[in-house]
Amino acid sequence: MSTMTHKEELPHGLPFLGNSMLFLGLGILALSLTGTEWLPFHMPRSWYQSPSIWKLLALCMTGGGIAILKQVSSTEMRDRERKRQLPPKEDWMPEEPGQRFETLLVYTKENCPLCEEAAEILEDYAAYLPEIEFVDIYSDPGLIEQFGTCVPVVAIDGKIRFRGRINEVLLRRLIVASPVTIAPAASSGCGCNKQSCGCKRQKSSIDSNSESTSQSAGCGGQCKCA
Repeated sequence: MSTMTHKEELPHGLPFLGNSMLFLGLGILALSLTGTEWLPFHMPRSWYQSPSIWKLLALCMTGGGIAILKQVSSTEMRDRERKRQLPPKEDWMPEEPGQRFETLLVYTKENCPLCEEAAEILEDYAAYLPEIEFVDIYSDPGLIEQFGTCVPVVAIDGKIRFRGRINEVLLRRLIVASPVTIAPAASSGCGCNKQSCGCKRQKSSIDSNSESTSQSAGCGGQCKCA
């Protein structure tokens, strides 16, 4: 698959399409029952010659609209349930700390709320991702043709992973399943790898013998992991 969110995200116009099909289908059924004499215009000739075809069309449109709206409702319910089950960012971390992947490109454009949302989500996982490189699609006509209707588009190591919106569940799965490419630098902190940990060990000054020593002064009350 070209994206990781293809099964999770529905096209933005799908609810409108479902409502339109349902409205038109019910409207045609109503006209077939009440007649069209009161209308200020004439229906197509096929309306009078083949009324059964119009009724069948109305039934299909009504059923299709109901099916689409049901799918939209089901997807929205799953998304809400997934968000409730998603652990807070500060409480989540992979077993192995360190950066995954080599490149992280985000194709974006101006005045794009979803692009800003994607940037915020990726920054929350900066400890496990390479530096973000933002590319304005209007800088290249080819990018406009390729991504003009689906920004933001997130490409990791040259492979498109997300379009339109980042699914954090899938992003976390991708991080966990990918090998570490750059191990975290040695830290003088408490050793915790949580993103929210602010623990910093303090270093002592030079002792009376003028020998530089370093000793642990604890977390200084700054550690959020306790």
